[in-house]
Amino acid sequence: MSLEQLTLLSTTFIVLSGASLLLGAYFIRTKKNITLHRNTMLVATLFAALFLVAYVTRWVTYGSKPFGGEGIWQLIYFVILVPHIILAIAVGPLALYLIWLAMRERNFKRHRRFARITLPIWLFVAASGWVIYFMLYQMF
Repeated sequence: MSLEQLTLLSTTFIVLSGASLLLGAYFIRTKKNITLHRNTMLVATLFAALFLVAYVTRWVTYGSKPFGGEGIWQLIYFVILVPHIILAIAVGPLALYLIWLAMRERNFKRHRRFARITLPIWLFVAASGWVIYFMLYQMF
């Protein structure tokens, strides 16, 4: 696969993960449908895992792409990139912990509490990942 194909593939996976997260939150908050919520959130996790495989494959094969913008664009890029990286590192263990809590089917109170923290972090990572892709590969 080319650099462009792997980049588009990994970006598509993280966007699909974010869309699945929103859908899963909708199913539990609005419809109170635990089965659809669980399945959709597992799909979100699968897309996130596929993103990680495609991203690491791209990084190992092609390395990092330097940002082509200058001045204020470079500042904006790094203001988005730094929290994206930090939160992306945190979201993996948080998501796995949420899955573990949900599968135990004993303490949904704790699951809900951690989900209220994890969902916005995961959504930020998905959205900022798309913005980073756009800035790296489309803008400059």
